[in-house]
Parts: sequence; structure tokens; C-alpha cells
Amino acid sequence: MIVKRGMLGLVLGTALLSATACLESEKAVSVTLPSVELNQIDSNGKYKEPVTLRIGYYTNLESKWPEGSNDSFSNNRYTQRLEDMLNIKFVHAFEYPLSDYAQRVSMLISGKDIPDFLLVTEAQFNILAKADMLEDMTSLYEQYASPLLKDVIQGSGPKLMRRVTFNGRMLGIPSTLPAHDSDGVVWIRQDWLRKVGIQLPEAITIDDVERVARAFIEQDPDGNGKDDTHGIQSTSSFLTGTIGLNTLDPYFGAFKAFPKSWIKDEEGRIAYGSTTANTKQALGKLSELYRAGLIDEDFGSVKPDQYAKDISAGKAGIGTGYTSAPMKLLADSVKNNPKAEWDAHYLVAPDGSFYTRQPDPLGRIMVVKKGAKHAEAIILAINVMADMDNSVPGTAPVYMDSPGTNWSVRPIQATFRKDNTLVNRFQRLKDAADGKLPLEQLPKSDRKIVEDYLKGFSELAASPQDWAYTLYQYRGGNAVLSPLNVPVYNEFYGMTDTMEEKWGNLLNLENESFMRIIVGDKPLDYFETFVSEWRKQGGDTITREVKKEIAKQK
Repeated sequence: MIVKRGMLGLVLGTALLSATACLESEKAVSVTLPSVELNQIDSNGKYKEPVTLRIGYYTNLESKWPEGSNDSFSNNRYTQRLEDMLNIKFVHAFEYPLSDYAQRVSMLISGKDIPDFLLVTEAQFNILAKADMLEDMTSLYEQYASPLLKDVIQGSGPKLMRRVTFNGRMLGIPSTLPAHDSDGVVWIRQDWLRKVGIQLPEAITIDDVERVARAFIEQDPDGNGKDDTHGIQSTSSFLTGTIGLNTLDPYFGAFKAFPKSWIKDEEGRIAYGSTTANTKQALGKLSELYRAGLIDEDFGSVKPDQYAKDISAGKAGIGTGYTSAPMKLLADSVKNNPKAEWDAHYLVAPDGSFYTRQPDPLGRIMVVKKGAKHAEAIILAINVMADMDNSVPGTAPVYMDSPGTNWSVRPIQATFRKDNTLVNRFQRLKDAADGKLPLEQLPKSDRKIVEDYLKGFSELAASPQDWAYTLYQYRGGNAVLSPLNVPVYNEFYGMTDTMEEKWGNLLNLENESFMRIIVGDKPLDYFETFVSEWRKQGGDTITREVKKEIAKQK
């Protein structure tokens, strides 16, 4: 097929999975000719000669490869697809463990020794931008970003684009997190509930959790005749900005408390959620539960990567996490005991609402080192990622036979999803299971999920990852789709000047103060001392800066 010169830009600005069909149906479209020489790229948007991109990479020990495969972080189905479609190869400039990635990248930035392509945090992006170390992506983004990718980024509002813009120039490509990506739910073993004679609705209260925790500790739910089962658990990372694996985050939502978020207080003023009366009330209840022995006494010393140890061993029947938590939190429980049954419950506040703190829509930022060759190639690769992330029709699934192998093993370790991607998918899957939507109308990647769900969870237990993935989509999805679900958005995302200097110390003050209150090392009224110290050590200044930034955005 002969492609006119004016059409080449269109090919480069699509997801490239069905380029020929797109060109045939869009012949009237005229776009700006890309700056890349015509002899470098063929009519389907593929480089004629291999293009190699040096990129920073983190390794995640939780990643699971399909059984029997030889896949690796540097050579897998994602890298092969990008090479087949675009003739782009990725070489890892470094491989750091996920736990060390941010710190090691900061060290590279300090030494002005970054690779050509790198995912960075917003704070790291600001340092690089001020140091004039980044390639200007403004015109490249306009020329090469697909309509879908632009829709993804613009759909998160103008605030997102401002955060990757410096002195009027776009210096990075933002990855995105969709709404409800981290709604926090409480996962409870249903076979244990039957054993202790408790029935629960999907929506539960903090009093329900207290009752279940006490029963799980005292009534030998595992039936081994030993006093060895646990109630509420958490790791040392017990509080996050949204939700973590086996954290105490959902229990704060039960008091309409939103620590680590910028919110509007009862009088409509901007306030830091960790300093509000509702947060104090939540801490008081958690301290009460700890004194009653319902929260494990060693929770403050449990490392974050040990979040599933007691659940996997069949010694704990309550866990917290986002809707997708079963794959990491619960799968080994069923692997070790196929009779273990789990379900999602969500904690409601006294007003009956399930308050879900929404994630920052900005994930990490893809930046290009100033002067790097083929800066446009990273945008072409991201176009392909965006097609996958948004289930574009005709997009062949990747790793659907291995749900434990997720996007984090891609050469570009970020997602580019529309704001409503998750909600729409949960609704599609529910409608299909209820017979309201024919399977043929689902993306191929979704059909197996429905078929697995219709088999029943007991049938899926023989394949723990399939079981966990289906539990996530349906039971976790139910929590997202609940009419009680009230999303809570942060009033401010980003960093102010004083935050860059003092935020780390303030977070340490907060975490230490909250921990001491929960375990009883300090009385509840110590909360007032924390608030006073927080304000003195920079909190008041930061609050003023946040208010000014919010006013600018409006």
C-alpha cells in the first residue's frame, strides 16, 4: 500500500497496532510532517533500521513470569512487541531494585549522570528542569503522540500538563493513574467467618471489624486447637496517601479522616488532613484496638515487603489493600490452602458513605536527557502502551495467560490510562456476567475474566493467580461500583518550595507521632503537640504556599 507523505505523521501518531486500517479510513486527514527523515521510518511507522534506547529500569521481585517461560526484565513479550512493531530496542542503563530506585535515581541526578530515557518523580523532574538537563518535548509531543495518548493526558485536566511544563515548554511525558485505582478495601476470610458464626454485608463499620478481629483471635478459626491466629495487621508503613498493602488506611476513612492529603475542612478552608479532628478521632480508636490486643503488637516492626506473610501461612484472616490486592496479598493463601475463601468489604463512615481517597493522577514522568538521539521514539513506544492500557479494539492481549505478570515488567514501567478506564471495565465485566452484555462485545482480554468468574471461585482455586485476578475484577470491582462509594480528591498535588526542603522531616514527625499514639507510648492528647510542632517546623508556611498554588490553578 502506498502512503502519501502527508499521511506519515498520522501513522506515527496512532497506536500503530492497526496502522493500515487506520490509514485507509482516514485518508482525508492532513497532519504536520514529522521531523524524522522519511528514509528512517516505513509506511507503517516502523523504523527501517533498529533504534536502541538506553533507559533506567527497576526490578520488582514480586513480578511473576508464565510458568516455564524464559522471559526476563530485558527480554519479554512487551519488548518483543515493541521491536516487532516499531523496530525499537530497549537497553537497561541500570537495574535497581524497586525499593532503591527513587534514591538511586536522585543520586544520578545529583551527579548529572542520567541515562537518555528515565522515569522520575515530580520532585526529581523539577530538579532536572531547573538544571536544564532535559530535552524539550513540546513539538515532538504534538507531532508523535497518538490521539488516544493526548486524550489520556488532557482528560486528567490542565493541571497535569502544567506539572510537566517548565518555562512554557513541555519537558516530560506524564504517566497517569485512573480514578479508583487505589480504593481501599478490607479483605476477610469467609470460611473463617462461617467458623466463628459471623455474617457480614459488603459495607461494614469499624465496629464490625473489631468484632471479627476479636473472634479470629479468640475462637480458633483455623481449627488447629492453638492460640496462633491474628486480628488486624499492618506493616511499619501503616499510613499512606491513599492505600497500601496491609496498612491502616481504610480505618481512617471510617472516620472521614484523610491524613497525608490536602482537603477542605469543615469551614471550607484548605487544611492538611493529618492535622484535623477526624484524624485524631481515628487515632484514638486505633489506639483502643491496639490496647485490646486486636492489632498485632509488632505491626510497627513488620517490613513493608512482609505484608502477606501471616495471610499466606493461614494465620491471619483480615487484610487491607486496593481492589487489585488479591494478586499480591491473597494468592498464596489459596495456593497453600485451596479451601480458603476471601471476599472484599468496604468500611463506611457513620454517615454511611464509603470514602475513597483518589490517587494523584500523575504517576512518574518520562524524561529525555537533553541531546539524546531519537527522542521521538519514546513517544511512539508510549502510544503502544496507551493502546494496551485502554483496551483499544484490535489490541492483542499480553500475558493474559499469566495475570501475575503485569505492566511493571514493560520497558516503560508506567501506565497511560484514561480517568474512567477502571470504572468502565468493572461495569463491562459486571454487565457481561449478569447477561446484559454479550461476550462478543468485550475486548478479548476481558472475555476470559468473565468465563473464569462464571466457573466459580472454588473451581479457580487450583490456579491461584486466575483466582486472585478474578476476585480483583469482581469483588474489588463491586466496591468501586457501589453507590456508597464517595471519591475524595486531594486539593493539591505537587511540591512547593518549602515542601522540597522540609517535607521529609515533617513526614517523619507525623509518622512517629501517630505510631506513638497508636501503641500508647503517648496519650491521645499528644496529637495537639504534634499539630503544634508540625505548624512550627514549616507546616504553616507550606499551607500558605499550597493555598497560593491552588489559587493560581483556578
